[in-house]
Amino acid sequence: MSLRINISVPRKILLFLFEIFVKILWVFDKVTGLDLKYIGKTIIRAVFYAIPISFIVFLGYSISTGYLHKLYVAYFFPEINIVHKNFSSYPYPVLTGSEPLPQTTALSLLAKDKKTNKTLVEKNVDMSLAPASTAKLMTALVSMDIYDLEEELLVSDYCAGVEGTKAWLPAGERFKVKDLLKSMLIGSAGDSACVLATSKMSEEDFVSKMNEKVNSLGMTSTRFSNPIGLDDTHENNYSNAPDLYKLAVYATSIPEIKNIVGTKDFRFTNVEKDVNLLVRNTNRLLWEVPNSVGVKTGTTYEAGEVLIYEYDNGLKDIIIVVMGSKNRFADTKNILSWIGKNYSWKIL
Repeated sequence: MSLRINISVPRKILLFLFEIFVKILWVFDKVTGLDLKYIGKTIIRAVFYAIPISFIVFLGYSISTGYLHKLYVAYFFPEINIVHKNFSSYPYPVLTGSEPLPQTTALSLLAKDKKTNKTLVEKNVDMSLAPASTAKLMTALVSMDIYDLEEELLVSDYCAGVEGTKAWLPAGERFKVKDLLKSMLIGSAGDSACVLATSKMSEEDFVSKMNEKVNSLGMTSTRFSNPIGLDDTHENNYSNAPDLYKLAVYATSIPEIKNIVGTKDFRFTNVEKDVNLLVRNTNRLLWEVPNSVGVKTGTTYEAGEVLIYEYDNGLKDIIIVVMGSKNRFADTKNILSWIGKNYSWKIL
């Protein structure tokens, strides 16, 4: 009795090819006398060394091109479609790190991604605090509404004698509006702010315009009582971190202001060009942190140290607001560093 096994045509073809392959190896071995065992060992050794080398090459390639990050995000954030090419649809920046937030001295702080308005870090953001000289950003906005940049304004005795940081404008001299704006925003010059606020109207009327602008920008927790940012004994000069963020976003949307707040040093003269003055930017991060944009510092006894800061490297555009700090620059750099380590902006 014979036993017949039905084999499909594809299997017959595979068996036939395997038989030919074995015969070729046999003929090759007879003709050349090559040791097939040696070949097998050589292949095994090659595979043994190739695997770790390939892994090292793959790891280096993945780190340099961002492919490893892509796999990480795909595994831990499956809701993100990493195949899709339209990065604008992603919920970036994405929190990918787990480091604890650094200790800061600020009573209140806020860090947001300017492009998406996404909050990255926050601390006591509803706390109402004195804004100090960050109020001068609003003084600049109102001044640009009521003056031509080439207008010439006279320095009064009152403005020459104001307290706080000054450019030391001599009373009786005339300066152009554009130079007063620059000295006020770069060097935080209170005398320049005073001249801008009192040359076309009373200081009270100017402050009213500041608060009108506050309302138009939706700064619902802010009120200014003077154009310089001095402490107010009646507590009518206050703001909070979210409102100062709104102020910074609007102010830096104006090219003239954005250019001014990023200027490190500024020399200027009076109209007659016989008085030469120099102011240096009060924001030292312009020197210490690459890609710093500005924006404005402030310091008073009541406010402590205040800083509105913007960082923009093309991909990351971050605004950090620090209020009531004992070391605003260290606080800001620590928060910026933490954000860089724990957030991702896109898949490379």
